Amino acid sequence: MKLPYTFESSVTSANRITIPTMLTYIETSDRIEGYIQLLTDDKPYPFDKKLSSSRHITIGHIKSFLPSKQLPSRVLVTIQKIHKSISEALEFNLISYRDIRGNYTMNYSTIKPVASEQLLLDNFTQDFFFAFFSNIEAEINQFLEPFYVEETKKWVSPVNLMVDNEFGAKIPVLLFLVLSQDYYQKFNDSFSKIELLIQRLSNWIYELDDFNVETLSKLSSQLQNIIEHDKEPEYLDMKAILSLPDLQREIVLIALKEHRNGGITLTTLTTQVKETKQRVSVEIDELAKNGILRLFEEGDSTIIDTLWII
Repeated sequence: MKLPYTFESSVTSANRITIPTMLTYIETSDRIEGYIQLLTDDKPYPFDKKLSSSRHITIGHIKSFLPSKQLPSRVLVTIQKIHKSISEALEFNLISYRDIRGNYTMNYSTIKPVASEQLLLDNFTQDFFFAFFSNIEAEINQFLEPFYVEETKKWVSPVNLMVDNEFGAKIPVLLFLVLSQDYYQKFNDSFSKIELLIQRLSNWIYELDDFNVETLSKLSSQLQNIIEHDKEPEYLDMKAILSLPDLQREIVLIALKEHRNGGITLTTLTTQVKETKQRVSVEIDELAKNGILRLFEEGDSTIIDTLWII
């Protein structure tokens, strides 16, 4: 539906008009802005109303602006803007499922999904893992077949990442990109960039615990920037790393080497670069701010690790 959209409507005795059934995009609880015109008068009378459960909007307040203080039986209605309700305004969500103490459970979502959506993803995940362990030798694509959810009017694109568990066996982690129709089109247009980002993430991950709030929140932001703004993260290749200032370059190269060991402690790193802890900390903070390194606490130690952009 292109806006503005004008249609002729009858007015009920309760001063309500009904949204035509053909306008399926407009749904219960959406807020509509527009104006009313009398069939005998081009003057616009604005309204801004929320759609009721019966797909009516009330326009009784317009009566006070009319010369006769009375609405005619039929009017012209022009819709200028549609403000989707909160549940329908969600255009992008990243949801992750992984093994948590033997249960394949949702461990992250950018925004909490509605109950019906979560139930659908729960069932998809259980079916997927059952099929995986029933035929563990089968080859599985990284990007699984997208599907459409009629109830929420969303597309879901599942992504499978294979990760080592604590016993060294490869098991899947599922990511779900939940997208509005508009975002799904943008997702398809930017697929090669999204595929590159996911592949870099897949190469970077080495254990299940990497699927934490910090990691997935950063990934969610990067995915949304690609889909919404066609803007990729600023990836650093070796040439870019070697052009960093001397101390930053040394820190990054050591952190890269130690990534598969789970990172390196600040104390050990400081010893290796032969600098004061204060100066090393300043450079690490700068690299972390630019999304090149991450810092986290493990016991009494600060751990330095790389991120997937390098």
